Amino acid sequence: MASYKVGDKVIILDYNGKPVIPQVVAEIEDLVSENRVRLHLPDGACCYEYTKAFQKIDEETYHKYLAAVRNREQDLPMDLRMDIRKFVAEHPRLRRDILRNYELDKKYVSIIHAYAGRISMYGRDNIPEKFMWEFESAKEGLVATRHFFHELDPNVHEVTIPTQANAPVEVI
Repeated sequence: MASYKVGDKVIILDYNGKPVIPQVVAEIEDLVSENRVRLHLPDGACCYEYTKAFQKIDEETYHKYLAAVRNREQDLPMDLRMDIRKFVAEHPRLRRDILRNYELDKKYVSIIHAYAGRISMYGRDNIPEKFMWEFESAKEGLVATRHFFHELDPNVHEVTIPTQANAPVEVI
């Protein structure tokens, strides 16, 4: 068993002891016990992990995989940045539809952000089918809500979301 110290670079392993694909790297931030450490992940998050779930890698390999992680990261759809009260005031007859679509839009964006991260980290094949269905449904719903707002105000851009979770989102 390898001994670890603060600052060591590691790669996360799957249950078979092989590196997860796509590869996920981290840096040891703190030693909690002999077989448990706190990891600092590339996205700024931290987590506690047992030492059997990763292995030490050299600096060059760490930077190579970190660059691949950065290349996989793409912009995702952003929340609608609008004053909804003013928008409702401009279209009083559609008040209920506007509020419903606004709430749905926020829900869809949050689902897409959550699952896109998981898909890019664990791969599409390792995500349960129920969650993939929810992710695909959220993408379709986001396109519909943005189209609704675009019909009312051309300043609100429509979006098209590609089939791959980590592919760039196109704003039309």
